[in-house]
Amino acid sequence: MRLALFDLDDTLLDGDCSDRWNLWMFEQGWISNAETFLARAEQMQQAYHAGQLKLEEYLTMTLAPLKNRLVTDVEKEVERFVATHIQPRIFAQALACLAAHRQAGDTLVLISASSRHLVAPIANMLGIAHVLAVDLSIDKEAEEARYTGESEGIFSYRGGKVLRLQQWLTEHQITPSHTMFYSDSRNDLPLLQYVDCPVVVNPDPVLAEVASLEGWQRLDWRTWPLPGYQL
Repeated sequence: MRLALFDLDDTLLDGDCSDRWNLWMFEQGWISNAETFLARAEQMQQAYHAGQLKLEEYLTMTLAPLKNRLVTDVEKEVERFVATHIQPRIFAQALACLAAHRQAGDTLVLISASSRHLVAPIANMLGIAHVLAVDLSIDKEAEEARYTGESEGIFSYRGGKVLRLQQWLTEHQITPSHTMFYSDSRNDLPLLQYVDCPVVVNPDPVLAEVASLEGWQRLDWRTWPLPGYQL
């Protein structure tokens, strides 16, 4: 089995889905102390791009508005959010790349440090069946399933992406014949160095330098017009 692994934010998507979701929650009135929340979220986004984000702190803050909300209610909001704020921002080149991998018979996996309640619906929209993302805790003892406002399990972030992939391969008894990973971020260097074929997409400055030194393939989907795609 050949695996084609994809990061989401700033790779397939022009922007960050979590950042845009924070603004969506603000618009829906889900956030108290909104000015402080958004300012802090922006600071944490800058820390992420600098490779310095403590994901636990970010999740503690950004998942708090989901606490005690019905899973079904959040799913409805996310559905609207993805249709209006995410789908239009998927790179055309990304869609062509995904189609080329499907044509080649590769198994597609979306692996993201964003939360599953956002990543899974986006993957479904993109036709990607397999998702590794930050898992959210759900109170299943309530009469109706509700989010606790907390996360659980191994974060699919930095080296955690490698651990989550290894766990997924073991659970599904998969031994891939070839692995390929597309990403924009220095935070994904552990997985880029782990796979057989790393590809950098819209790379940040640190990743661009590493890719140049290592001779990795580079794609610039913000500037590269592409009518078709060949692997």
